[in-house]
Amino acid sequence: MNRINRRQFLTALGGATAVSMAIPAFATTSTADTAAPGVTSLYVKGLVMVDLGNPDLIRLGLPKAPGHRATLSVVPLNGTRQVLAIKGHGAIEAKPIASADTKIIVPELIRMKEFYGNDVKAHVDQCPGTISIPRNTIRSVTATELTSSRYTFVRTDTGEEVASFRPRQLADAIRIELSSAGTLKLDGGKVNIPLDTARELRVEYTPEKMSSTDPFSDHFHHYFPYIERPAALDFDVVPRKVGAASSATPHAGHQFMMLDNVTVCSLAAVP
Repeated sequence: MNRINRRQFLTALGGATAVSMAIPAFATTSTADTAAPGVTSLYVKGLVMVDLGNPDLIRLGLPKAPGHRATLSVVPLNGTRQVLAIKGHGAIEAKPIASADTKIIVPELIRMKEFYGNDVKAHVDQCPGTISIPRNTIRSVTATELTSSRYTFVRTDTGEEVASFRPRQLADAIRIELSSAGTLKLDGGKVNIPLDTARELRVEYTPEKMSSTDPFSDHFHHYFPYIERPAALDFDVVPRKVGAASSATPHAGHQFMMLDNVTVCSLAAVP
């Protein structure tokens, strides 16, 4: 029987991303969390709207939601992590690294057009907090955390399931790979963070206290003031769990709040 020594074991483990993410001792060295040279990773989690309707930029919107706190964690290349409160409107100013017309597809995101069709319009710019990111500064956008269960949506007026929505595990967090040659400006330019000094950035907008056993359903209504629906489709929807996933979704080692079997707030995309 061939034996494998510790060094060979670690080498083999490093090539198995899913396994290394699932083992806390090796989570921080997972290849899934390592940004490419010249790229800074921006992770986004919580009650955040992702506006994909503008051909020139992506806008992250933090809707008005009492009891929620918006923070930015900055993990520098050197030094200790810093946490800042996100206030007002911010923007990324960076060197282009991709074509502005590159399509961004994240199947796990909730899309408002799945409920209200292609004519639904976004007013993310009216959110009290926003971060605008030029599309040509983005290398990729991917889901990094999924809900442990599959979800569908039902109408609040009739209780009927929305047939146009495909039940699935939903994105709990996404990663946006940005050009490092630039700056994140927050609070109208009062705060400036050079992207090349950060290993990663983490935006989180979640409730400060858990007030119910189903915060996902309770908080989803905060999105509706920022979308314009066709008159014939002027109804609200709420998420409903349809069953546990066949296996747990691995989580990388990070600072996001994690509660077993509870989805706190999930991102939504418009249109």
